[in-house]
Amino acid sequence: MAVHYHEGRFPPQKLDWERIAPHLAIAMAELARYDTSLSIIPNQDILLSPLLMAEATTSSRIEGTRATMSDVLAYEAGMVDVDPEKRNDIQEVINYRNAVHVAEDMLKELPLTGRVLRATHAVLLQGVRGEMKSPGRYRIDQVFIGPSNDISEARYMPPKAAAVPDAMAAWERYANDEAQIPLIKAALAHAEFEAIHPFSDGNGRIGRMVIPLMFTIDGIIANPCFYLSEFFEHRNTEYQDMLLAVSERDAWTEWCVFFLDAVASQAKENALKARGIFNLYENTLDFIMSAVRSDNAARVTPFLFKMAVFPSSTFTKDAGLSEGTSRRLIKALKDDERIVEILPHRGNNPAVFAFPELLRLVEGVSLSVRQS
Repeated sequence: MAVHYHEGRFPPQKLDWERIAPHLAIAMAELARYDTSLSIIPNQDILLSPLLMAEATTSSRIEGTRATMSDVLAYEAGMVDVDPEKRNDIQEVINYRNAVHVAEDMLKELPLTGRVLRATHAVLLQGVRGEMKSPGRYRIDQVFIGPSNDISEARYMPPKAAAVPDAMAAWERYANDEAQIPLIKAALAHAEFEAIHPFSDGNGRIGRMVIPLMFTIDGIIANPCFYLSEFFEHRNTEYQDMLLAVSERDAWTEWCVFFLDAVASQAKENALKARGIFNLYENTLDFIMSAVRSDNAARVTPFLFKMAVFPSSTFTKDAGLSEGTSRRLIKALKDDERIVEILPHRGNNPAVFAFPELLRLVEGVSLSVRQS
């Protein structure tokens, strides 16, 4: 028998603070350490962009896509031999990244409201499988969650469509309540958003996207580059069960503990990745400056972190190098095995290269070097 939405029981009237407190303290401490690790990183929008791409890939994969970060980067680099069956998955990942940027821009002027969520949702579903499911609008039909399209097998029944506007209005008031403890507020807001299921598609991705935005709005971290999908993917069954238990038996305390443990664990993991990216940046910058003594050469390093997979023509143009300097630098990077040729030059098509150490740091992908 399906579990139904917990009508009238949000926000919860009672939490077991004695049980929550130690987990809250650890999560806050780990987040503070993570935020400090980010403060030393220059050009954060560029150097941390691989983490956003990894989050976009992972959060989308939880919902069934099969594209990897490398697939997306190769597609954006113009590789024509991308698996056609993955093209839609790749676009969903790209949409996720674009949706995050839309939300960040809107939140510079607006509070976290339905207007922001709907605009973000419209970008998320643009031109992909969910584009027929009312992008940018709350659902007008009853939906359910289960193993099949048969409602008799439903595991969970969100509120009726007519109740969604009022439920989301209550969600907005709570999400913007400055009197709440930020981490607990984010935990409860995430569970409530997923329980309401306000959209016909994309609820999981939007709900996970909102978490770091709330952290930033409430001043917990300075940059919204903090993502939990990796933790949720590794423990996806437990993640789904914990969310269901909120409606089934008011397991708000248990959910908060799970969420706080996710924050603490992922803060450690993200801090390691951020420090690794920074160390790789410094090392790569030193190498490039010694390999090509040019004022423009320093522009190459941010390019590598922004692109990671790139055609040689784009490398030359976007890094602001002359043809000769570009050729010398590509050769030096290849000889030192810092970049890998993944597609050789053919006719009018330039060679395509990858920055394997960055992919390994962020996604755990290892690429072999192809010598031409």
